Amino acid sequence: MKLREKVSRRPDIPTASMADIAFLLLVFFMVTTVFSNEMGLQIVLPEKGQEVKVKSENIQKVYVEEMGGIRLNGEPVTQDAFVDETKAILVANKDAIFSIKTHPRAKYQYMINAFDKLRLASAERVSLAPSTEE
Repeated sequence: MKLREKVSRRPDIPTASMADIAFLLLVFFMVTTVFSNEMGLQIVLPEKGQEVKVKSENIQKVYVEEMGGIRLNGEPVTQDAFVDETKAILVANKDAIFSIKTHPRAKYQYMINAFDKLRLASAERVSLAPSTEE
């Protein structure tokens, strides 16, 4: 009686359905992932070519200096007093428009801080003036 020789088989992983599994995982993660929307600056821009006439006494000039200091109508203001001064201006003149102009080499964060402080003071009419080299 002759014994059969043992046939050695290499173990293998069936890959026929690997593409299906990868596709299902991809679909699962796309469906279950929540994408966050960053708010950014909430600014309403005028239509192209639209001009609005504003009285010069209603314009309050805010200048953000290179190192983050703030000037309100030419006078230096501390970061803490800026919100209070803005509120006082809004109480005296409800039609006040704050024009923010930033030094060309100032960090972007300084302008955002000034903008946020104006929003804290409930200033809704804010314009961003283009900065020029000084």
